Amino acid sequence: MCSARLSAAARPPGLLPVWAATALWIGALLNLPTAVQRHGHLWRPLSGPWPWLGPLAEGALMLGLAGALLALAGLAGRHGLRLIGGALLLVSAITAHFMARYQVIVGHGVVNAVLTTDHALSVELIDHWVGLWVLGFGLLPLWLLWRATGAPPRGPRQPAQYQSKHQPPPARGRLRCAATMLLAALASLALAAAGRGVLERAREAVGPADAQRVNLVGVALHSYLPANWLAGTAMVLHGRWQQARDDTALRAPARLHRHQPSVPLDDLVVVLVIGETTRSDRLGLLGHRRDTTPHLSRADGVAAFAGWSCDTSTKLSLACMFVRPQGIVAGGPGQPDRIVEDNVFSVYRQLGFRIELYAMQAEAGFYGRVRPDHYKLREVIAAQPENQRRRLDDGLLVPELARAVRQHPAGRGPQLVVLHTKGSHADYRERYPRSHARWTPECTLGRSCSVEELFNAFDNSVLYADQVLHELRQSLAGRKALMVWVPDHGESIDENRHFHATPRHLAPPEQRRVPLVFWASPEWRGQPELARRFERLQQRARAAATLPPDNGRHGHHNLYASLLGCIGIDSPDGGIPEGLDLCR
Repeated sequence: MCSARLSAAARPPGLLPVWAATALWIGALLNLPTAVQRHGHLWRPLSGPWPWLGPLAEGALMLGLAGALLALAGLAGRHGLRLIGGALLLVSAITAHFMARYQVIVGHGVVNAVLTTDHALSVELIDHWVGLWVLGFGLLPLWLLWRATGAPPRGPRQPAQYQSKHQPPPARGRLRCAATMLLAALASLALAAAGRGVLERAREAVGPADAQRVNLVGVALHSYLPANWLAGTAMVLHGRWQQARDDTALRAPARLHRHQPSVPLDDLVVVLVIGETTRSDRLGLLGHRRDTTPHLSRADGVAAFAGWSCDTSTKLSLACMFVRPQGIVAGGPGQPDRIVEDNVFSVYRQLGFRIELYAMQAEAGFYGRVRPDHYKLREVIAAQPENQRRRLDDGLLVPELARAVRQHPAGRGPQLVVLHTKGSHADYRERYPRSHARWTPECTLGRSCSVEELFNAFDNSVLYADQVLHELRQSLAGRKALMVWVPDHGESIDENRHFHATPRHLAPPEQRRVPLVFWASPEWRGQPELARRFERLQQRARAAATLPPDNGRHGHHNLYASLLGCIGIDSPDGGIPEGLDLCR
C-alpha cells in the first residue's frame, strides 16, 4: 500500500497519514479529559513555565508512546496497523469513557477486576452513554482505520513496460514502507524521551519535599492512554504467571506449624461473611451520623473495628486478606503482591472443619483456594425453585446458611460457612429492596448523580447489609457460633463518580476503609475460654474507637490470626503471628 501508483482519486492514503491520525486520536484526543483534570489539579497552581510546560511534557510522552506502538505495528504493513492499531484504538476508547466518567485511575487492579471479577456486576456499568461514546470515539474511527488500511482497489491492467517504469517492485515498496514506519517509531520515541526528560526536571517544581517519592513519569503512565491499560494488562499476565508458579510451591502453614485447640471444636460454627465495597465510615455502629446499622448497634456480643484493607479491588484483596503477613511478598508501587503461603482455610481443614461456601458473586479463583467441601454459586442459588420469583440479592444467602447449619447439627464436627455477598458494589440502588430505601433521592446508574444521591443509595445498601446480617444471626440461634463480617475494600464517592481499584500507592484512604465486625452467640460466650477471648476482642474494639481514622492499626492483616485465635486455637511454634490476634 505504501508504494501503490494509482490515480489520486483511487489511491488510498499511505500508512504514514493513517499512523499519524490514529496516534493523535489515541494519544491526544482520548486523553484530553484526563489532561484537563490533571492541569487543574497539578500544573495550574505551579509558578513559572510549568502550568503550560508540564501538560505539554505529559502530552509528548503519551503521544510519543502511542506513535511508537502504532509505528511498530505498521512495520508489519497495513495488516499490522489494521489489527494492532484497531485493538489499541477500540480498547483505549472504552477505557477513556470510564476514565472520563468516573475519573478512575486504570491500573493493575482495574484491569484485573475487568478480566476476572463477576461479569454480571461489570455489566451494570454499561448503559446507553457507554454505547454512544464507544460508537463515536471507538467504532467510527475503527471503521475509518480499517477502510484506510484496506487493499488498494484494482485498476485497469497496465502494460508490463508501464509497470516497470512507474511502479517499483513489490519488495522495494515493502522495504520503503518498513523504513518509513521505523523512522516514525524512532521519531515517536524521541518525542516520548523529551517529554520524560521534562517531567523528571519538574519533580522539584512540584515540591522539594516530595521530590524523592513522586515519580511524575510513573504517575503519567498510570494516568494516560494507552500506557495505563497496557501496563495494567502486562502486570495482570505477569502476576498470573508468577502466582501459578508460586501456587505449586505454596508453603503450608498447617504442616509447618502446630495448631492446638484450647477448647473442644466439635460443636463450633464459624460464619465468615465477605462483604463488598463497604466503607467503615458509613456504619452507624462506627460513628456515622446516620443509623445505617440499627441491628448491629443494638445487638449483644458485637465487637467492631474501623479497619484497613490489604488492597483496593476484590480480586487482589481476596488474595491477601486471609493469608499470614509472612506469606505475602509485597509488590512495589503499582505492582501486585505475591502470595507464597496457603490461606487460613487450609488450617481450618486440618483442624477438622467442614467448609461450605455460598456466593452471590463468581470469584472462581478464590473459591478454588478455599477448597470447600460443598459450595453453591449465584446461578445455582437463583435457579432453585423457591427463588424463582425472588430478588437476586444477598437475602438469598439467609436460607442457605439456615439449611447448612440444620444439616450439620452439633456433635458432627466443627463447621465453617463462607458467604460471599454483593454488598454495596457498583449500582448501589440495585443492592437493596425498595423497603430499605430510607434515604432519598437515590442515585440511579445511567444518569448524573450528586454526591448526596450517591451517598443516599450507598447508605441504603449498608442498611440492607445490616438486615441480612441480622437474619443470618437469627439462623444461628441455639448454636455455639461466631460470625465475622469483613468487606474486601472501600469506595471513592464524589460528584457524578464512584469507583475503587486505584493502585494502592495512589489510592485515597476511603478506598481502603473497611469494617471488621465480630459477633458471638450467647452459647459461644457461655464457654469460659471462648468468652475470655471474646471479652479481650471487645476491649480492643472499645480502645480502637478512640483512635484517629485511617490509623491502619487494625484491618485485613489481623484476619488470619484472629480467625484462629478467636475460636481457641494456639500455636506454640509461631504459626499465629504474635500481636495480630485480636482475641489475645
